[in-house]
Amino acid sequence: MWLAFLLGSCGNDGAYEKNISEGIIEYKVTYPELDSNNLMLEMLPERMVMKFKKDKYKSELKTAAGIIEMSVIADASNHTMQNVVKLFSDKYVLKLNKEEALKMTGVLPPFQLQRLDEEKKIAEADCKKVLLDFGTGKAESYLFYYTNDIDLLEPNWCTPFNEIEGVLLDYRIENYEMSMRLEAVNIMPAKIDDSEFQVDDSYKELTPEEFEAYVIKNLKTFME
Repeated sequence: MWLAFLLGSCGNDGAYEKNISEGIIEYKVTYPELDSNNLMLEMLPERMVMKFKKDKYKSELKTAAGIIEMSVIADASNHTMQNVVKLFSDKYVLKLNKEEALKMTGVLPPFQLQRLDEEKKIAEADCKKVLLDFGTGKAESYLFYYTNDIDLLEPNWCTPFNEIEGVLLDYRIENYEMSMRLEAVNIMPAKIDDSEFQVDDSYKELTPEEFEAYVIKNLKTFME
């Protein structure tokens, strides 16, 4: 299971700047494997926002009406990741080291990464293209775009895509057995307070086993 993203609102703090090390990236979220008439789409998030600062980022996701709120806080300098979840009024946090984080996010079949020549601009950033070839492990290959124009330390260290050195701006993940595509639509420089990467005491810390029992099973039920 991979809890990796943020839904929220963000103001226009400034226009895109190359090589920024602090700011906000807003993504559009779509569901390639869901039929456009599926009523579940009305409940699922339509966008994701990532706040970043030098060696840390915070990504959050929430369902309609804020019934469920999820975020991941990743610290590349210490290789620690926190999964933060609010289910109705219940609040939980799961703290992981690098090995534990990669185990949690590693839900995709093995793949070969191929770097392609094609480049394009996404949200004004220059992006490079890579192909993820799953062979017989998956029916289709994935095409990702990433940028080196954002100064964020090891942005993919806790994901299956840790071979990609840049910030992903068009990519796919498997979340609660559901495929999600995330496409950046806005990159803004902004001052990010250090408190964004801290979890307050109102969140109960769980073990991985408790997180599976109390959080992931309930989230899967909600997504069905």
